[in-house]
Amino acid sequence: MPKILALDGLSEEGVDVFRQMAGFEVDVKPAQKPDELAAIIGEYDGIVVRSGTKVTPEALQHAKNLKVIGRAGVGTDNIDKDAATKMGVVVMNTPGGNTISTCEHTFALMLALCRNVPEAHASMKAGRWDRKLFMGAEVRGKTLGIVGVGRIGGAVAKRAQAFEMKVLAYDPILTKLKAESLGVELVSLDDLLERSDFISVHAPKTEKTNNMIRKEHFKKMKDTARIINCARGGIVNEQDLAEALRDKTIAGAALDVYSKEPPDENPFMDLDNIVMTPHLAASTGEAQQTVAVDVAKQIVDYLTTGAIVNAVNVPSLDPETRKKLQPLLYLGERLGQFQASYMEGTPTSIEIEYAGELGVSDTYPITAAVLTGFLTPLIDSVNVVSAPVLLKDHGIEFSETRQAKPSDYAFQVTVKVKTDQETHAIAGTLFGKTDPRICSIDGMRVDAVPEGWMVICMNEDKPAVLGRVALTIGESGANIANLVLGRDEPGQNATTVLNLDGPISDEVLDQVQRVPHVKYARLVKLGP
Repeated sequence: MPKILALDGLSEEGVDVFRQMAGFEVDVKPAQKPDELAAIIGEYDGIVVRSGTKVTPEALQHAKNLKVIGRAGVGTDNIDKDAATKMGVVVMNTPGGNTISTCEHTFALMLALCRNVPEAHASMKAGRWDRKLFMGAEVRGKTLGIVGVGRIGGAVAKRAQAFEMKVLAYDPILTKLKAESLGVELVSLDDLLERSDFISVHAPKTEKTNNMIRKEHFKKMKDTARIINCARGGIVNEQDLAEALRDKTIAGAALDVYSKEPPDENPFMDLDNIVMTPHLAASTGEAQQTVAVDVAKQIVDYLTTGAIVNAVNVPSLDPETRKKLQPLLYLGERLGQFQASYMEGTPTSIEIEYAGELGVSDTYPITAAVLTGFLTPLIDSVNVVSAPVLLKDHGIEFSETRQAKPSDYAFQVTVKVKTDQETHAIAGTLFGKTDPRICSIDGMRVDAVPEGWMVICMNEDKPAVLGRVALTIGESGANIANLVLGRDEPGQNATTVLNLDGPISDEVLDQVQRVPHVKYARLVKLGP
C-alpha cells in the first residue's frame, strides 16, 4: 500500500487524487523543517512539496521506503536532487501548471512598476491626492527582452505582442525556427540588455545562470530600463541591482523571488524605484489546483506503472513508451545481471554497444536497466535512478556506443565488462520482439534463455565433454531445464550453456571444472 505525505498546504484537489486511488494512503501535514521531515520520512513511499519544505540530504538518509518526490510547481531548489538520485528517488515537477499565473504576474509587476501603482495606492490610503508625483510610462512601442524562453517566457512573449511591444529573446537552446514561430528576435545577452526597455527573467536557476545579471550588465542597460524577475532569486545579483537602482543606473525593478526567502537583510528596503512581492507568481487558485492534481497523477502513475513524467533527475518515460520498451528493459537488466555474476575480479569499466535497429531513438532507459542489473548483485538498494551515479561513485568507467548494423541479428545489445583480472562481452537480442536471448558470449554464438540458474562451461571442442558435464550435474540432483551449444571451429573452442531448475553447490561446480577438456565453468543467477 503506497503511503504519501502531502506537505506545504497542497491543494485539496491534489490530495483527493491520492484518496481516490485504491490502496493508497495519504497524510496531510504543514511545511516541515528538515529535522522534522527526517523524523517522519521513513514511512512514506512518496512525498509532495511546494516551496516551504526543504528536502535535505539529512532527511533523505532516513527515507528507507521513499521512491518519488513531487514538486507542485516548477522550481526544485528546495530538493537536494543529487542526494535523491543516489538514493534512487525520482524527483518530479510540474512545469506547465503555473505557466499562465507566472506570466500574468510578470505583467502585473511590469505595469505596477511603470505606472507607480504601489506608491499611488499608499498615497491614497494616506488620504492624499498626489497625482502629479506619479507620472508613468507606457509599454506600447517599447522593447521587451526575455531571458529564458521556455513555457513561461514564450507565454510572456505572446502577450507582450498584444501590448504592441517588440520582443527580443536570449536563450542558448532556443532555435531560430522556434524564435520565428514566437515572433521574437533571437539575440545575444549583451545585445538584449543594451536594446531593451524592459527585461524579464524566466531562466532556470543553475550554476550557469546564478548571478547571470550583475554589475557589469547593469552598466550596459539604458538608464530608463526596468528589470523584472519572476524566475528564481540569485539569477539577478541583488546587491548589484540595489546599487544600480540607488545610483539610477537603471530606472526600476520588480522582484517576486529572492536569493533567500524570506530575505534576512533586504537590500531594497530604502528604495522607491522597486516593486516587491513575496513569491506570488504561482499563487493563484487555478495554478495551485492544476499543479497539485498534475503532480499527484504523476506520482500515482509512477508508483503503479513505473511511468516517469516531468522528472528532473532522470529521463522521463511515459506509459506507452515504457510498455513498448519493456522487453528491451528486461533484456538489458538480465545482461547486466549476467555480467555481474559471471565476471571475476573488481570491475573497472563497462561498455554498452547498441547495434542495428532497436525501434527506439532514446536508449537511455535500456542503459539504465543494464547498469541496474549489473549493480544489483553488488550494491544494496539500486534502481534505474541511482545506478548511473552509483557506478561513477564506485570508480567504474562507463561508455555507450551505437552502430548501424549488427553482424548476425536485426539488432543486439552488447555489454562488455573489464575487471582487474579479465574482460568479457555478453550480447543479447529479442526473438519476435518479445523473446529475450543471450546470443553471444565472448564472441561465441549461442541461443540461451536469460533466466534462473545457469552454468556456463568453456571447453575444448572434444567428444564426450558435454555428456560428462551433464552427467556430473545430473548426479548431483540438479535438473537441466535447457541446454545450448556454441563453438568457433570444429575441434577448437566451445561453449555450453545449461539452464537449471535450481542451484548447484561449489563442490559440484568444481567437479564440472575437473572434467577433461573443460577450461572453466561458472554459475550465474538471473532474476530475483
